Amino acid sequence: MIDINELTKQKLFLPDATRGAVRFLTTKQLEETGTKGIVTNTLHLLINYGANNIEKLGGIKNLMNWHGMVLTDSGGFQVFSLIHSKKWKGKIHKDGAIFKSPKDGTQYELTPESSIDIQMKIGSDVLVCLDDCRKTNLSRKEAEESVDRTIKWAQRCREYFDKEYGGTKETDKLLTCVVQGANFLDLRERCAKELVDIGFDGYNFGGFVVDEDGELVLDEMRAVIENTPSDKIKYAMGVGKPEDIRRASEIGYNWFDTVLVTRNARHGTLYSSDMENEVLRIGNAEYANDLNPIDSNCDCEVCKNYSRAYIHYLLKIGEATGMTLATIHNLRYYQKLIEGLS
Repeated sequence: MIDINELTKQKLFLPDATRGAVRFLTTKQLEETGTKGIVTNTLHLLINYGANNIEKLGGIKNLMNWHGMVLTDSGGFQVFSLIHSKKWKGKIHKDGAIFKSPKDGTQYELTPESSIDIQMKIGSDVLVCLDDCRKTNLSRKEAEESVDRTIKWAQRCREYFDKEYGGTKETDKLLTCVVQGANFLDLRERCAKELVDIGFDGYNFGGFVVDEDGELVLDEMRAVIENTPSDKIKYAMGVGKPEDIRRASEIGYNWFDTVLVTRNARHGTLYSSDMENEVLRIGNAEYANDLNPIDSNCDCEVCKNYSRAYIHYLLKIGEATGMTLATIHNLRYYQKLIEGLS
């Protein structure tokens, strides 16, 4: 059984397993990268598999044969990425959000309470409160609305989780919240403090972690760290590049995730300590006959057994094996990065 409280003290990188899998990897291959936890998504699992079906099958970990930790993102980011951005039809109201699937028009509603129910059925170890995530260039009024709604929804999540399930004591699951406030430092501070008054096991940095120039929003990130308890999870959602993880770790964050690690792998952007900027673009012609490993300091299956030339070739011809090997390497690189953080 996972000691969740022990995990809260560790630094973790959580690969994206939105629909219950890390693309192109088996669960065993994922474990062999040194990965201890994954992120799945409440809304996408609800739509693609059904929460009731997952529960009947013993939860997502039983379904995947995964023995590590599972964190379920609440669906709050999809409030932004699908509804606010107009990719899907739907609407946001005071009690939650309604999503209309572009596949068949089916409507799905997430409320603070139903998000908790779905996450419990999925069987995650760490739950996230539903929040109102929005774009970066908000007006102050919009940012205030986002903060107000995020706090209200978090309060409802807390009360519902405790009343219906007995909280962490009865479930051995952790409940975390998301701190919003866009680039307004006083709103970040206010949101953090009001969420601390409610009380959670972790405080996640919500919204966008980089500015329009691709730089970490360190002042906003510090506002969350400085106004939340030091002994709780500090999850920098969406961070990020290796150098960004190091910088975020230095100011107090201990959990990280980003889709870039696996997505970049599939498109030939690999990580290597042999490169000055840590990035090796394996599709470049210079690697077609390069018999060196991707990273001479890496202990992954790929670097022990295969050359840059082979990975270059596999990805060039669109061979799925190449995407698998590239993904294994990138994930192992990130897990070694995390292991090296002080």
